Amino acid sequence: MTNRQTQLLRAAFLTGAITDALAVIPMLSPAVAHLMMGFEDMNEPYRFAMGYAASLMTGWTALLLWAYQKPIERAFVAVLTILVIAGLAAIEIISVMYGMLPAARMIPTWILQSILLGLFAYAYFYPSLKRRGRHTV
Repeated sequence: MTNRQTQLLRAAFLTGAITDALAVIPMLSPAVAHLMMGFEDMNEPYRFAMGYAASLMTGWTALLLWAYQKPIERAFVAVLTILVIAGLAAIEIISVMYGMLPAARMIPTWILQSILLGLFAYAYFYPSLKRRGRHTV
């Protein structure tokens, strides 16, 4: 069982690290942010906030790569990542509700986040699911 969970956690950590590394690109490139999200007003406060966000995203990428090295010992990083993804999704939903972002632009992001949430949750809770006979893989 530990071998299977090791594989699942590694897949989650690597997928998350790649996703986070790619997410830094629109944070540092206003042109890419405009293409992806339709942002028009890239003023100084926006660029400042994106600089902070890019630093945090880069740090989380490194954390996921660190967890990848010893996935069982560092499995709790998966739980922390679930919290981060849920927080990102929540602020995106609020932004759509307040008209700051069109929902249509967020759908691909929400699909990706749903997949990541499922992957991280399944990898972390795999032993419990296995004991209860609820896993399918």
